[in-house]
Amino acid sequence: MKKNFETVLTATGGHLIHRGSDHEFSGLSIDSRTLAAGELFLCLTGDRFDGHDFLADAVRKGASGLIVSSLDKLPGMVEGEGPFVVRVEDTLLGLQALAHYFRKQFSLKVVGITGTNGKSTTKEMISSISSTQFNTLKSHGNFNNHIGLPLNLLGLNKQHEVAILEMGMSAKGEIARLAQIAEPDIGLITNISEAHMVHLPTVRDVQSAKGELFSSLNETSCAIVNADDPLVLELAKNLRSKKITFGVDNDADVRGLDIRQSAGFGYQFSLATTSGKHPVHLPFPGRYNVLNAVAAAATGFALGLAPEQIVKGLETSKLLGQRVQVRKEKGVTLIDDTYNANPRSMLEAIKTLSSLDSTGKRFLVIGDMFELGNNETAAHQLLGEQVAKGSIDFLVGVGDLIGLTVESAIEAGQPKEQSILFKTHEEAARFLQNQVQSGDVILFKGSRGAQMERVLKVFCGDN
Repeated sequence: MKKNFETVLTATGGHLIHRGSDHEFSGLSIDSRTLAAGELFLCLTGDRFDGHDFLADAVRKGASGLIVSSLDKLPGMVEGEGPFVVRVEDTLLGLQALAHYFRKQFSLKVVGITGTNGKSTTKEMISSISSTQFNTLKSHGNFNNHIGLPLNLLGLNKQHEVAILEMGMSAKGEIARLAQIAEPDIGLITNISEAHMVHLPTVRDVQSAKGELFSSLNETSCAIVNADDPLVLELAKNLRSKKITFGVDNDADVRGLDIRQSAGFGYQFSLATTSGKHPVHLPFPGRYNVLNAVAAAATGFALGLAPEQIVKGLETSKLLGQRVQVRKEKGVTLIDDTYNANPRSMLEAIKTLSSLDSTGKRFLVIGDMFELGNNETAAHQLLGEQVAKGSIDFLVGVGDLIGLTVESAIEAGQPKEQSILFKTHEEAARFLQNQVQSGDVILFKGSRGAQMERVLKVFCGDN
């Protein structure tokens, strides 16, 4: 497939404003700061930014082409053998159309992943499994929305055999749009619980929005179904596609059995399939990651991989940053799980910390959970009760909403002198520096906006 102005015109239905050179573009960028010579520059616009303001930078850095929605800032900027210019009505829709065109040009399997928790981790596991046999493209970092997913697809080339794409959302219709762009052959919903409740007031609303992925599948597709999650099972009842179920607690096509914690961190379990049991060592903490691993394994089977390849992929997979990342500082075990949080993932964090074999004390350092709508007060109060039921020695909170959790934990029996609320990240870090001793374990967690990694950085002296 040639990547020139003709490709852009065909994909977007845009209008050629300036032909320029007929050089192919090497990639696409929406950020003039990171634009490389030879790349196509697309001018996204928003409430607080306008990519057209950076057209001069893009031309100066050697962009091979420009996709614009306005010509107001273009006159005199391009001429002769400079970059080609294509005008579209809406550059975001142009980006998505170009990404969909790319997807259609290549013969490969596309895996779409959504769910309330575990999307990124499961994506990394599936990619590791797929890469044991196939040339695999995976979503970069957390590029999982209406901009990020198209950018990932634009990284496709003829060598790729599988694409693993994470699909995030915060409102109804967003997963449907991503599925329309990516046309997944395999769809996985990891789980469904409370999250994004500003735009999705009930868990049933979340279920409906996540279920858009399954609805996009056809008769030749395959749905990967969580047999331990009633909401996911309900979505899978009347699917047109094939199904592979996975689970830990309930019977499933692919199941994790004989689960036991390894010495130190990680889990041993048996991956049970119709071909028998296959031992797996998962190299990171959190029992919930066993279920993520089984989901990844089920996806591996849908891709046609053998059990040995799947086990190898799981055992060599790595987590993204700020997802139960374990490190040691002066004898203290630090668990960085600060990327995000919601009620279910907070409960899993409590279980993870409580289950760790530690000679010292366990510190849970948490920040606010956001995007819970009218449920935010009840959710933070329930979290306090869950902390009190766990094996947590010190509860350290930072934020306004998490104050409800600290109060609730104390009321539920957590020692008052070991349940402390701080106004700033720095104050919490100083407290930990004075309190923590060698052999202790600290787990840090909060919603993205809570920025709980700041406590970790100050504690370690990184600031």
